[in-house]
Amino acid sequence: MIRDAVLLGSAQAVSEAWDVRAKWARAGATVRGAVLVGPGEVPLPVITRAPIWGALDLAAVTPGSGLILVDPPADGASKRAVLTRAAEAGLKTFVLSRGKVRPLRLTDLIGRPPGEVDLARARDVIAGRRVLVTGGGGSIGSELARRLATLSPARLTLLDSSEHNLYKIGLELPEAVQVLADIRDARSIGRWFAKERPEIVFHTAALKQVPMVEAFASEGILTNVLGLQNVADASRGVGADLMFVSTDKAVDPSGLMGASKRLGEIYCQSLDREGPQRAIPVRLGNVLGSAGSVTPIFEAQLADGGPLTVTDPDVTRFFLTIPQAADALLQAAAVGLKAELRGSVFVIEMGEALAVVELAREVIRLEGLRPEIDVPIVFTGLRAGEKLHEALVASDEWREPDPAQGVIAVASQAQELDVVLAAMAKLTGLAQDGANEKIATALFEAIGADLLSDQARAV
Repeated sequence: MIRDAVLLGSAQAVSEAWDVRAKWARAGATVRGAVLVGPGEVPLPVITRAPIWGALDLAAVTPGSGLILVDPPADGASKRAVLTRAAEAGLKTFVLSRGKVRPLRLTDLIGRPPGEVDLARARDVIAGRRVLVTGGGGSIGSELARRLATLSPARLTLLDSSEHNLYKIGLELPEAVQVLADIRDARSIGRWFAKERPEIVFHTAALKQVPMVEAFASEGILTNVLGLQNVADASRGVGADLMFVSTDKAVDPSGLMGASKRLGEIYCQSLDREGPQRAIPVRLGNVLGSAGSVTPIFEAQLADGGPLTVTDPDVTRFFLTIPQAADALLQAAAVGLKAELRGSVFVIEMGEALAVVELAREVIRLEGLRPEIDVPIVFTGLRAGEKLHEALVASDEWREPDPAQGVIAVASQAQELDVVLAAMAKLTGLAQDGANEKIATALFEAIGADLLSDQARAV
């Protein structure tokens, strides 16, 4: 609970918040003053000189106090600057939003610049049509389901192999049809698709953890390759268009997870050129807060008192939030399913890559603590299959005309579908036999790439 609060914002916003502070301030909290930010003024130096009502010195505020942003800047960089200075003063940062005070979240600070989804276009694609989401109970799939439910689909079906996840999203979206099934089981998927007869399929189900797919190569192939093929076959069997969720790790991949996703992209590109149904890969970056992502790990480590662990001081990643990922998939569907261009990969623009160590520092600052002083950060070394830096476009890809703001279309040399299917069949056979030691070579051959040495992978 905030014991003392300091408001930060424009004079008008601060005055309005001050006048109604009795409505939003928790019992026992005292609103002691406010930092005023003039027109065009950056909050950073304002905090330093602290021109606030009552001549309150920020450094003298009692522990447990909070800095409340009453009209936070739209861009993450400005919020991060405020957060840094507040943490140095021992203040935890909050946001006054819709009449309620909540902690500043990591998702407020990180992620691509907010892009507007063309709702009219999205509704035109979704409304009145039967839509199915694989992995519909997962972090991305469930958020996508929430978005889809607002666009008036004729039927919304959520398919997942986790009964717990499916049960949770079912409580939230009781109007959606729940299907408990495994994408690895072709007969089961075929039966459910024949029953539900979707017209659009969003395929979010996958194994996404790089070290786990490295350790369990057969499982990665059975889910990410065979599972995709089962979903694609079932989709085409009922005449459905397919949106396949891929990752930036598919770009010049160094590990099995990224390579399996690249093979999925190549497969969908080949299918898309065959027509008439669409099969469009959508390449996302790291999704903050999704299952197994780094942020819940950091938060758990911080709750235990630290240290926070980062693989390498130089490692960077592209980040976007779960809502941004769902919006990006909707935007890609809205423009992609109507586009004449075929055989492309849609890439979501995510701004600049961010240093993961800086992400760890932000998690610490969100608690009003100082990185490397109050909470240490230790470096553990890159894990198998990981790279220092990711990219959004591969070295052998070229850009097509951008289909919409915030979405890039890239293409590569076309591969014959029969050749791709033969490679997928070989990999599936190896995986079903548990021949883990042969999978890496076969997978990298399938995507036309060299199997990198451990040293080369780290670049």
